[in-house]
Amino acid sequence: MVHIRIDPTGSRARSADLESYQKVEDLGQDLKICVDGGYEHFSHAGEFQKDGHEVVAVFRWSGRTKIAE
Repeated sequence: MVHIRIDPTGSRARSADLESYQKVEDLGQDLKICVDGGYEHFSHAGEFQKDGHEVVAVFRWSGRTKIAE
């Protein structure tokens, strides 16, 4: 597991809806979070930030899709 930081810029999701997503298994895989009847998509483009003594991968918002009915 890798610690990540989500950058919700551009997303309509509230940051409180995204806080529980802290880890991902594969940096090459997009993160898809179910929020308000749709999915917020985030992807990693190789950016990392230092947070104290820990390095975290930054996932940036890449789009939104609706849940199919």
